[in-house]
Amino acid sequence: MQNPILLLSIIRIGFFQKLFYTQSVNKNPIPYLIAVDGGGTGCRVVIARPEGGILASAEAGPANIATAFGTALQTIIQTASEAWQKAGLEAATMPQAVAVLGLAGANLGDVAQRLKRSLPFTHSYVTDDRETTLRGALAGADGCLAAVGTGSFFCSQSAGVIQSIGGWGFPVGDDGSGARLGQDLLRRVLHCHDGIEHHSDLTRSVLQAFDDNPAALSTFALSASPHDFGCYAPQVIKAADAGDPQGIDLRTATVKAIQSALDAVGFTGQQPLCMCGGLGQAVSGVLDPAYRDSLVRPRGDALAGGLAIAQNISNQSQPMQKMGDKRFPL
Repeated sequence: MQNPILLLSIIRIGFFQKLFYTQSVNKNPIPYLIAVDGGGTGCRVVIARPEGGILASAEAGPANIATAFGTALQTIIQTASEAWQKAGLEAATMPQAVAVLGLAGANLGDVAQRLKRSLPFTHSYVTDDRETTLRGALAGADGCLAAVGTGSFFCSQSAGVIQSIGGWGFPVGDDGSGARLGQDLLRRVLHCHDGIEHHSDLTRSVLQAFDDNPAALSTFALSASPHDFGCYAPQVIKAADAGDPQGIDLRTATVKAIQSALDAVGFTGQQPLCMCGGLGQAVSGVLDPAYRDSLVRPRGDALAGGLAIAQNISNQSQPMQKMGDKRFPL
């Protein structure tokens, strides 16, 4: 369990260092880099040296700052301090690190600015997970990216120009995502109960989990989080792989949503395509041939992308590139 005294000490140290610590990275070499990847499924943190080499890592539960700000903030700080402890580093040095946080929901409202003000780090860069995931997967090369986990977003990069769609969050966004697939499954179960659709083993088993009570299912859905809905996605994929007709139909709709989004960011079948996220990898084998034949392994994950951006910040030698209405280090 996380030491609460250590956590409080880190927060206090960070506060006072923000008041008195110089903002010049070049005058004060940064000894360590921190990358954070957070979303509806979980929070991951790595600690590294600027010259390379991972020192430690830690993982925890969901950290979506748009849907649960307070919980996400606590999770991020606790997970970072846990990784710091694992690396055998003194708590007093943690606020001096360069921290890059790629977080689902950071592009919505003022949550990124609020989070940055609450973090104990002197040098922190808070962005949404599109930037870190794209940097990690393509490592600056041209190509397309579908990041499909609990949420979803889609990007392309060509000759330095980046296009990005999605990332608007659940329930109005996240097309093709695990949260959307889980929600669609529950809706399909109710349709089957009402006689609009025909039950399959998949839909029957879900309804049975609610004691064959559709009202209980509906009540659950009223307060379910994206993570709660996303937990049903593996069940759909497993059923589809086994030939369940409702599972196949739901998976097919998800694949179509993913392919349509990729088309919207300029996929032509001529570029490398990276599928990231648990659901993205799970459906990559059933994409249409034009998409499947373009698949390449991501060069790195969102944490690798976060570390690369942190390295650039610590060097203060990289230009800034515009992505949408935001600027970020390449």
